[in-house]
Amino acid sequence: MDGLVLIACTVLFILLVVIPVMSILAYRRSNAARDELSRLRQRVDLLEQQLSRRALSEAPVAQEAVSPVDSPEVIVPEVISPEVSVPEPQAEPEPRPVTPEPIPVNVWARGTPAAVISARDSVPVPEREGPAPVSQSGGMVTSLVRWFMQGNPLAKLGIILLFLGLAFLFRYSVERSLFPLELRLVVAALGAMALLFLGWRLRHKQPVFALILQGGATGALYLTVFGAFRLWQMLPMSLSFALLLLICAASVGLAVLQRALSLAMLASLGGYAAPLLLSSGGGSHVTLFSFYLLLSVGILAISVWQHWRELNLLGMFFTFGVGSLWGIADYRPQYYLSCQLFLIANLLIFGVLSVALSLRAQKKGQRIVDGVLLFAPPLVGFGMQYAITYHLTYGPALSALGYGAFYMLLAWGALKRFPGAGKPLVLAALALGGAFTTLAIPLALSARWTAMAWALEGLGVLWLGVMQGQHRMSYSGTGLLVLALGSALWAMTDGTTALSVMVIFAVLSASWLVAARLWRRLPAPGSLVLLAGGITFWLVALWGASDWMFNKGIPAGVLGLLALSVWGWRYMARRLHWRALHYAVWLLWPVMLAVLLWQLTIEQQLLGAGWQNLAWCAALPSAYLLLYRERRVPARLAQGLHISLLWMVLLAAGTELFWFVDALPWGMDAWRSGLMMAAGGIVVLLINAGIHRGVWPLRVWPEWYGSLGLLPVAFPLIVLLVLANVQDGRVIHMLYLPLVNPLEEGAAFALLAVWSWWRFCHLRFPPAAQRAAPLVLAGLSFWWLNGLLLRALANYGQVDWDSESLWHSRLIQTSFALFWMLGALVVMLLATRRGTRQGWFCGAALLGVVIVKLMLVDSAGGGGLARAIAFIGVAVLVLIVGYFSPLPPKEAKAFSEEEKS
Repeated sequence: MDGLVLIACTVLFILLVVIPVMSILAYRRSNAARDELSRLRQRVDLLEQQLSRRALSEAPVAQEAVSPVDSPEVIVPEVISPEVSVPEPQAEPEPRPVTPEPIPVNVWARGTPAAVISARDSVPVPEREGPAPVSQSGGMVTSLVRWFMQGNPLAKLGIILLFLGLAFLFRYSVERSLFPLELRLVVAALGAMALLFLGWRLRHKQPVFALILQGGATGALYLTVFGAFRLWQMLPMSLSFALLLLICAASVGLAVLQRALSLAMLASLGGYAAPLLLSSGGGSHVTLFSFYLLLSVGILAISVWQHWRELNLLGMFFTFGVGSLWGIADYRPQYYLSCQLFLIANLLIFGVLSVALSLRAQKKGQRIVDGVLLFAPPLVGFGMQYAITYHLTYGPALSALGYGAFYMLLAWGALKRFPGAGKPLVLAALALGGAFTTLAIPLALSARWTAMAWALEGLGVLWLGVMQGQHRMSYSGTGLLVLALGSALWAMTDGTTALSVMVIFAVLSASWLVAARLWRRLPAPGSLVLLAGGITFWLVALWGASDWMFNKGIPAGVLGLLALSVWGWRYMARRLHWRALHYAVWLLWPVMLAVLLWQLTIEQQLLGAGWQNLAWCAALPSAYLLLYRERRVPARLAQGLHISLLWMVLLAAGTELFWFVDALPWGMDAWRSGLMMAAGGIVVLLINAGIHRGVWPLRVWPEWYGSLGLLPVAFPLIVLLVLANVQDGRVIHMLYLPLVNPLEEGAAFALLAVWSWWRFCHLRFPPAAQRAAPLVLAGLSFWWLNGLLLRALANYGQVDWDSESLWHSRLIQTSFALFWMLGALVVMLLATRRGTRQGWFCGAALLGVVIVKLMLVDSAGGGGLARAIAFIGVAVLVLIVGYFSPLPPKEAKAFSEEEKS
């Protein structure tokens, strides 16, 4: 009883709500179209009257001599209708381009006055309204939405909802067994036939509404026949397919006769949705796909007379979409043959025949290939093909090869059938064929062989593209080279051996280098990227070769092999006149630095590395020989190469020296500091001597070698002079001698080297640094002389070398006071003699420090001979200073200016 009440409510809702609403909407749309047509007619009549009046009123004026600047006044009559107005010419904005209406012959006849013509140009003419042409571009979703929004979208929505409601109502009645099954099927069929008949009768009065009714009726017939066959087995398979074929043929005929896309779309939508709405989750897939194949054939038959892109997209979407969903859930290997046949059939229908009919339906001179129909079926279809063949040996690879061969044959056939106009289809088919053939390689081979095969194939495609001037083909070949790199990286993650790494990346490097050479003929800037990739892959290949040959010491092996490789690059660059490749030889420098840092930090050995040092025997001579032979290197690059090579040599020698002195036994601190300072000083002195004598390579950039090149040595020497001065200078089992022990001799070399370095490069310093540098050097020398005096007093005065003992020693305090006072005296006298106020003030400052020291330090411990001697000595020295230099001298520059004034 509840079921009958529900059915009655549904019928009442359709009769009282759905049908009245649809009728009101149709009536309002008809009235709106009729009112719009009436307004357009009134406007056309008004414009014709205006033009006639202007022609009559301004004809005499046009025959007089009128200035070209003045324009005749146009009187615009008042418009009766409020919806139609003609603006005055003076205030009229720029009219947009419109298509003028046909003009009567008596108005625009030959001899029409110029005033009339100007009036005609100033009057806006309405555009013709008409249906917008359906664009052939856009995606699947865009096309379907555009189709739905054109015409009568509310009617389309209503018929779809009505179809769904009836389907659910039908299913509800089946589940509740409200009516006999035969009666339900007969009523559904009769209702669909009545709906179809009504739509056919209304095809002239309400064409859009009539087409929607016909589409809904066609879908209902599909639903009825399929339900009778699938759910209740009331019809045999042969009769069911015959009826479905009849319905499909009838829908095709109706759609083609009326040129109705909406009918075809709705009929196809109902047919595709019928098995989905009535399916109970079981049944044979052969039945489902045979039914879908029948619908696809119907769509293809429609395309013979009338090609509708949206219809083909709808069929492709349902066919491949439902097939994919079924395959994910229910596919079994025993279904292979049937699924393979259905897949081939749909691929031919949507990917080949639909594209061919699309080209056939286009206007003469147009050959626009539908990209969605051409590319979507094979790509989606190959995904299904892979799913049904992955369990077979080489199944996916053979499938990809078959796809590639098929599209190659398709390209050949299109080229023979349409030698000129079919070029887009030929190129697209060639691209698909090449892509699937390329895809067969990784499906059949491992990632290692795939990388090499793709690299060689990409190089061949790129070469053909460059030779034939086909830029797209060249880009495709380059894309294959990139894919080859991806396959190689994938192979690296799979435990690849060193030999495989060497072979793979050697092939990649050669392919990318040749490709970089070919890209020099193309307008796009891609040669440098390919060249950089080829050089990088060669380094990886050298790494694999070193690992394969040596098993350890891989960085040194890479360096040695690279030192030999750069000469091959140099030869090819000179032979091919390839300047970019010539710059690759300087890659030896960063590799040398990387290997050097590896040996110094990770292995912590350089001279003790054994056979690995043979790499340096090849790398260093190669580097210096390249610097000697290459004379056309840019200045900045040449300077960087020279200085960086010097720095690497200094880094290696300095680290080796540090390891050597660090290994000295206890009690050899003086030797440690002295050797390092002496070595640094000797290096600076030797380089300065080589610069003055013009020794190569120092004579190439002498100012850079003497200043910036020695900076890594000069700065550590200054640090060592500051820090090593706090050492006692004693060497175990050796007598301390103030001037001939290792610490003092090393400091002498260091001070001499710093002074020599400053003399060479002081002119390149800023003015402030030039003024401060002599003070720094003087202060450094004074600091070291204090250390020398302290060590001598401590050793010969038997004072322990600790801060407390040294501080409380009267001998040391008095000696320092006298030494500082003597230093202040010498500085002030020299300043007075040379006329430098700055030096005099420095000496005075030191004198003040000595006096403060006497007051606070020397007098703190009470009386004593040492204190008296300190005070007397300082007093005598102060008197001497006061006699020779009582006041700061005037600057020499200031004195000369006063004389000039």
